[in-house]
Amino acid sequence: MPSRRSLLAGGGGLLALGLTAAGNDHRDGQRRARELSFGATVATTGEQPWRASRRNVSVGELGLLVRGRRTVDGPLATEAVDAQDALLAGVPLDLDGPHGGLLTEAALDLWVLSWGLPVAVAGWEGRWRYAWPRDTAHVAVALQALGDAPGAVRQMHALSRLVVGDHVEARYLPDGGTPDGRHPQSDGMGWVLWSAGRTVDDWLGSSARDDVAALVRRCARLALGQVRASGLPRPSPDYWEVDAPRLTLGTAAPILVGLEHAELVLARLGGEGDLDLADRCGQVARRLETAMIEVFGTAGWPRQRGRLSRDASIAFMLPPYRAAGRAEESLRSALESASRRMARSNGGYAPGEDWRGDGVAWTPEVALLAGAWASSADSHDQARDALGWLAVHRTRGGSLPEKVLHDGASAGPAPLAWTAAVSVLAVETLAATTPQGQPGAGPAPSSPPAQPGPAPVPGSPPAQPGSAPVPGSAASPPARPAPPAQPAPPAQPASPFGPA
Repeated sequence: MPSRRSLLAGGGGLLALGLTAAGNDHRDGQRRARELSFGATVATTGEQPWRASRRNVSVGELGLLVRGRRTVDGPLATEAVDAQDALLAGVPLDLDGPHGGLLTEAALDLWVLSWGLPVAVAGWEGRWRYAWPRDTAHVAVALQALGDAPGAVRQMHALSRLVVGDHVEARYLPDGGTPDGRHPQSDGMGWVLWSAGRTVDDWLGSSARDDVAALVRRCARLALGQVRASGLPRPSPDYWEVDAPRLTLGTAAPILVGLEHAELVLARLGGEGDLDLADRCGQVARRLETAMIEVFGTAGWPRQRGRLSRDASIAFMLPPYRAAGRAEESLRSALESASRRMARSNGGYAPGEDWRGDGVAWTPEVALLAGAWASSADSHDQARDALGWLAVHRTRGGSLPEKVLHDGASAGPAPLAWTAAVSVLAVETLAATTPQGQPGAGPAPSSPPAQPGPAPVPGSPPAQPGSAPVPGSAASPPARPAPPAQPAPPAQPASPFGPA
C-alpha cells in the first residue's frame, strides 16, 4: 500500500501538472486570440459586387475613412455616408445619453455589416462572412430598436430566403446555401421566431409579409418537431458552436422563446391553420417551460442537462427575450452566481463557468449579461458597468470586437454583428426600465397612453405609449435614487472616430 507521504508527493505532482496545464491553456488562448485579430474596423469602399464592397481597416489606415463613419473617403463615399447619417438621425434612443457613444458605434457596426448586402453577416473576415440565423435575427431586432424598420424587414425577408428545408443550418452563405457540412443548430429556429415576433409590426404590412409568414409557419413546425414527449427538445449544438450530446440550455431556451413568440404571431396572421398552429405552439411552450424548470431550474440552471456548470444562456430565459415568469427569482440568482465565476481579470466575462482559463473575455456574453441585468431595477448598476466596459473596450476604429485579451487588447473580428446587436438591445432595455428623470431613461411620453393594442410579444421592452405592457416585465420599476455619475473612460489614443 502506498504511504501517506507518497500520496501527498503524488498529489503535489498532479497539482504542479495542473498548474502547468492551466498556464499553457492561458498562453495558448491568448496566442490564438491574437492570431485571429483582423483590424480596427470594417469600412465600405463603394466597389461592386458586394464581396468587394468592404475592407478590413487597420489602426494605421483609420485616416483613410470619413471621420466618424464606416466608409473609405473618396468620390464613392457619398451614398454610404448619407445612409449612415440617416440611420443615426432616426435612432429613437438617446445618442447623447450615458451610453450614447456605445450605441452610436454599435449602430454603425450593424450598418457596415448589413447595408447593401444580401443579408447581414457576422463579420467581414472570411471565416465570419456568413449569416448565422442567431446573428441575423438579433440584427433585425436591433435595427428595429434603432428605428430602421425597413432594415429589420430586409433581414427577416433574407432569412425567409435562406432558411428552407426540414432544419435550420448553423450558418448560410449570403447568396444562399451552406459553406460546409457543419451540423444544424436547432436554436436557430427559435431565434428566427423570436425576431419575427419582435418585428411583426414592421413586416406584417410590408411586401415581405407572405414570405416572412411562411418562414414563421415553417420554423414553428420545426420547433414543435424538436420537442419530445418528455417536454424537452432534442440535443443540438448551440451558440458555443461545439458538439452537444446533452441537451443545453442554449438550445432549449431559444426554442421556448421562439414558440412563445410564434403563438402570438400566428394568431395575428390568422390564415388557414394559423390559429390551430398558434394553439399548438402555446401548449408546447408551456409544457417545455415546466420541463425546463424541473430539469434545469432545480439544478440551478446549468448549461447542460445533468451537469452543474452554468453559462450565459441563462440570459435567454430573461428579458429582453421573454418575461421570466414564475422562475424569475431562481434565474436571476443563477445569473448572479454564474457571472461571478465567469468574470475575467480584465473586467469582462467568459461564455461560461468552465470556459478555458485563458483570461479572454467575450463581448457577446458581456452584452447578454448587460441586457438581462438591464431588465431589473435591482441590477441596473451591473448593466451600466457592463455597458461601460464594452464602450471602453471598443477598438481604435470604434468597433466592438469579438474578444478582449487579459491586457485589454482587442482580438477577433471587429466589428462582430452579434455583439453590436445585443449591445443595442441592452441599452434599449436599460432605457425602457429606467424611471424618467434618471440618467439613461427613455424618452418621456408626449401624450397620454392610448388604449392597449394587440397582445404584446413576450420579452419585448416595456411598452411605449399606445401598447400594453409585457406581462412580467419591468415596465414600471420602483423609483430608485439617481446613481452616481459614471467616471469617464480611460483616455484612448487619438482616433478619427471622435470621442467615446
